[in-house]
Amino acid sequence: MSYIAVTLNHFRALQEWAASRQADVRLDMKTFKVEVQHGRARFNLHPQFLNTTGGTLSYSPMLTPGSTGFIGWLPYRAIQWPLSNDKLAFKDFLEGNGLLAPRRWTREEPIGEGHVLKLPAGSFGQAVFGPYRAGTDALSMPEHQHPSRERIFAEQFIVGRNVKAWFWGGVPFHLHLHAYPTVRGDGVSRIDALIARRMERADGSLPDDADKAWIVSALAYQGWTLSDIAPEGEEIWIEYRYGRRHAPDPIQTHSDDMLSQLSEAAREQVNKVGRTLHDELVKSHGVPVLFALDGVLDANDRVWWLEANSNPILPPTGYPLILATLFEDEQPAAAPVQPPVLDIA
Repeated sequence: MSYIAVTLNHFRALQEWAASRQADVRLDMKTFKVEVQHGRARFNLHPQFLNTTGGTLSYSPMLTPGSTGFIGWLPYRAIQWPLSNDKLAFKDFLEGNGLLAPRRWTREEPIGEGHVLKLPAGSFGQAVFGPYRAGTDALSMPEHQHPSRERIFAEQFIVGRNVKAWFWGGVPFHLHLHAYPTVRGDGVSRIDALIARRMERADGSLPDDADKAWIVSALAYQGWTLSDIAPEGEEIWIEYRYGRRHAPDPIQTHSDDMLSQLSEAAREQVNKVGRTLHDELVKSHGVPVLFALDGVLDANDRVWWLEANSNPILPPTGYPLILATLFEDEQPAAAPVQPPVLDIA
């Protein structure tokens, strides 16, 4: 399980901050709100939970029977802003501010390169389809014949490493930089068997679940099918959406922040988009807010931004930055050093 999704990492981060400031932190078990008092100042932190209902993911401020994960505390309740609700509006904003966004095509334009299809709204990687090669009439495929078809748009598919960056008040403090998950051919096994092996499936078969369609599309884009036998040493990526490892995920108790792995050029692109979006959000909110941006880092060290999230999971590394703002404390570094793991009795 990713560092940011381990509930006790959130407790450790708050405990470390409280101990270093001699602050009082109290958890209300009825509401899961946290009250933080430091000196004469006192603030409430509101919880958010990840809900899974009927295969659909959503966030909730309350612990419900459908809650399957905890995504952190914030000093405000869930908010919405237009650029996080509409991918097209976000791309217009990027282009208007000199920031990179993949090219888009209208329905009347021929698509001369690899692309994906997207819906303007949607999260968790569910509102994107493909990828497809140039010349593919993807809109005529049966899976795209639904009421939302008229809202689907085509977007240039950028191959690279997935970037997810978190910002508080425009300052980047945590970043994931993930290569696509791959399998390596052995000259004997079918590709579906290689994927099942990666997943550590006891029965050796590929699960017939919702993610299978994306695996099939990823393979087809590269010229493969599930039944093909890849040559020995051939590396094939099987997914392009952020967060899909298709492998057992070990529980991480230490920070998985990768900001330091960016080149100076890529880091400046992250800084610029954070400053630009923060300046826009301050106009409507007047205070710093948490946001996360999804993007792709290509082979030429360019970051192509895809979408914004107004209520993302909060990486535990963000608590020192947020609490420093609330209590007008000395601001920590933009990328806080991971505190030691504490023993909790």
